[in-house]
Amino acid sequence: MKLTEEFTQLRFHFTDPIQHDYEVIRPIVLFAQPVAARSEETDIKRTTVGEKARRFVTGGMLGLVDRRKDQSGRKGHQYPEPVARYILYLKQLYPPIHFREIARILGRKFGYKTNHHTVKSFLERHPIPVQLEFPLETFHDYESAYEARWTVVRMFYEGWNKKSIAGLLKLSRQHVTDIIKNFEHDGFDGLEDKRSRPVNHPHNQLTMPFLDKVATVQEEYPRLGRFRVHGLLEREMGDDTPSERSVGRAMAANRFFQNAPGPWPPPPEKNSQTKPLPYLPLYPHQYWFIDIRYLVKLAGHWIYSICA
Repeated sequence: MKLTEEFTQLRFHFTDPIQHDYEVIRPIVLFAQPVAARSEETDIKRTTVGEKARRFVTGGMLGLVDRRKDQSGRKGHQYPEPVARYILYLKQLYPPIHFREIARILGRKFGYKTNHHTVKSFLERHPIPVQLEFPLETFHDYESAYEARWTVVRMFYEGWNKKSIAGLLKLSRQHVTDIIKNFEHDGFDGLEDKRSRPVNHPHNQLTMPFLDKVATVQEEYPRLGRFRVHGLLEREMGDDTPSERSVGRAMAANRFFQNAPGPWPPPPEKNSQTKPLPYLPLYPHQYWFIDIRYLVKLAGHWIYSICA
């Protein structure tokens, strides 16, 4: 039986992790077996075997105790008071925030280097009490859109994740990505309002002075359509006259909001009384007609007499 297989069988009889580790390093510390050879026999990495043997030599059997759980996060580490307060503030401000994110924010805001294990250990020692959400302004509560976009950019470069920014300011993650992308491409100009609507858009042309001019023409010429009204306005406004369709929209708006006259008079009221028939029909759906053949004949005689 190979030594590797023999050690594999011995594993089933071990009752304690320390017993397993000592059996791994026993030939090394007792018989000076090379670490590389023992690594091949036990199928364990050479560095791991060497580290276990070194810990046994320096600390005895207690050196084989696994202290990874005790050393993770540096339980005894104490943050400076401003840093500790800011960690608790971030956790209260946005509870789903990640530990790595807090560590990155501390590095950029205070220049304080730490890791997520230490942050996690600190928050475990200082639990956050259950409380209501802070009355913070969301993205759409800002009066200035520029200020809202600048808040997104500032938080991102302080170390916040895009997902956390979106969750805290109540907007979509794609919106956060677009704002940051515009800032990286255009700088602070990317935070300004950019209207995609052209200057000569019809909604920009329907101003109150223009609507008043159209209403004046409608009052003076109530039966004109948009084509003729556009022609009258063109005499006064010249090349600045909006298009015929814009004139039509202005006329419709004046009819709706200012009761401007329509293009046609209202239909006459229908008389509920039916006129009596001049002749009493003999059967249902009887048609009365005039035979025009004689009229055509008389007209032909009249034309012939004129020509003669």
